[in-house]
Amino acid sequence: MSTLAIELSDAALLAKVDASTARGEPFVSPGYALVDGHTLLTGVEAADNARLKPRLVNNRFWGELDTTPLGRPFGGDLSHADLAHAHLSTVWSHVKSGVDSVILAVPGSHSDHQLGLILGIARACGIPVDGMVDAAVAAARRPREERNLLHLDLQLHAVVLTELTQGRERVRRRVQVSEHTGLIALQDAWAKRIARTFVHHTRFDPLHVATTEQELYRRLPELLGRLCREERASLEMEAGGRVHTIEVGRRNLLDAVEEPYDGVVQLVRLLKRAGQPVSLLLSHRAAGLPGLEARFAEVGEMRVVALPADAAVQGALNDKDAIRSRGEALPFVTRLPLEEVAREPASPGAGEREARGFSPHRERPTHILHQGRAYAVTDEPFVLGVEIPEGSRGVVLTGDTAGISRSHCSVFRSGGRVLVEDHSSHGSFLNGQRIECRAELSVGDRLRVGAPGIEVESIAVTEDDGAAQD
Repeated sequence: MSTLAIELSDAALLAKVDASTARGEPFVSPGYALVDGHTLLTGVEAADNARLKPRLVNNRFWGELDTTPLGRPFGGDLSHADLAHAHLSTVWSHVKSGVDSVILAVPGSHSDHQLGLILGIARACGIPVDGMVDAAVAAARRPREERNLLHLDLQLHAVVLTELTQGRERVRRRVQVSEHTGLIALQDAWAKRIARTFVHHTRFDPLHVATTEQELYRRLPELLGRLCREERASLEMEAGGRVHTIEVGRRNLLDAVEEPYDGVVQLVRLLKRAGQPVSLLLSHRAAGLPGLEARFAEVGEMRVVALPADAAVQGALNDKDAIRSRGEALPFVTRLPLEEVAREPASPGAGEREARGFSPHRERPTHILHQGRAYAVTDEPFVLGVEIPEGSRGVVLTGDTAGISRSHCSVFRSGGRVLVEDHSSHGSFLNGQRIECRAELSVGDRLRVGAPGIEVESIAVTEDDGAAQD
C-alpha cells in the first residue's frame, strides 16, 4: 500500500508519498485559481497571472471555503468549493499514480463545516482519503525539551497559531487565528518598498506595468531567502531594453513590515503561558520571512525551531496508522503519539534548524522593586493590591488602579523557586503574558497588574564590598 499525504493551506497544496516509494521532492501547487471565460487554471499557471489579470484570479478559496456563488466576474454559480475542487483535482492528477491511501493535513483554522466540505471535495475528486489530521499536530512529531509547544504558520491572508502540549502524546489545545496580516499583505508592503527604491535610484517603477509587477512578485521569494542570510542583496530587473539594478537592505524591508510583525509577536505573547518555557515551531513559510525569527527574542523563555517544508506531510506519513480510519465520517485527529526516536529532544531533527534557544538557568530574584523601593521575597506571601489584608506583608497600590483587585496577586518563595500567584478577576501579566494561576519569576521579570496598569520588577540584590573589580 502506497500512502500520500497532502497538506491543505491557502498558500499552497503540498503532496508527498511515503518513504517506501519516495519520488523525490514534494509536489507543490500555489493556492491560486484563474477563471477566464470557460478556462479555469489553478496552481502555478494561475499564480503566474495574479498581477496580469488580478480581477480574474482568486486566492481565498481554501481559507474561505464555502458553497456561496462568487458572482461577477467569475460568472454562473461558481463557488470557493468549486475552485478548491478544481485545484485539488489538478494536484491529484499529478500525484495519484500508485497511490491507494491518502491522508489530509489541514490547518486548525477550518470549521467543522469546512472540514466536511474538504472531505466531500476530496471524495468527489476520486481521492481515497482515509485520514484527516491537524497540520500543526502532524508537524510537531519530534519530542521537545519543553512540554508546551506553539506552532506558527502564515497563510496568504491570516496567521494561524496552535498551542500544543506533549507527554506521551502531542495534543492540540487551542488555535488562534489573526486575519490582520498574512503573506499577501507582507508581499505587497515589500513590493511597494522595493519599487520605491527602484524609482529613487533608477527612475524605473516596476509596479507601473503589469508584466514587471508580476516579475517582481515572482522574484520576491528568492530575494527574501537571501535576506534571511545576508544583510543586503542586489536585484536586477529588465524593462524597455535596459537592466535596472538596486541593492536591497534587510533593514529597509523590515521597516516596511514593522506593524504586522508586531502583531505576530503579540499573538505569540498572548498564547504563551507565562512562566512556562515553550518551543515555538515555525512553518517554513514563517521561517522564510527575513527578521521574523529575531523578533521572538522579545517574548522570552522560548526556543525557536524552524521546521522543514514537508514537516506536516512527513509527520502525517510517519503516523499514518494512528490517523487512518475506516468509514464515511472520518474523525479529525488532534492528538498523536510522540515519535519514538529521540532521546535528545532539544536537538533539531532532520531538516529542522534551531533559530534561537534559551538558557534553562533561572536566576532567582531576592526582591520586588516598586517605585524605587526593594521589598524582600520570603516564604511569606508579599501581596500587591489596593487593600491588602490586615497583618499581611505587601504594598498598597495607589494612582491609576483601574482593574486592580484588593489582593490582586502575591509573590513568595517555594521549593527553591520564586512564584507569583494571581488572585484577581482581571488578571496579572508577567512580561506581557497573562498568568494562569501561578508562574515562576526570574531576575529582570516585569509583573503588571491593572490596565494600563502598575508594574513592578523582580531583582537580585548582590553583596558588594566596594572593592574594584578585576
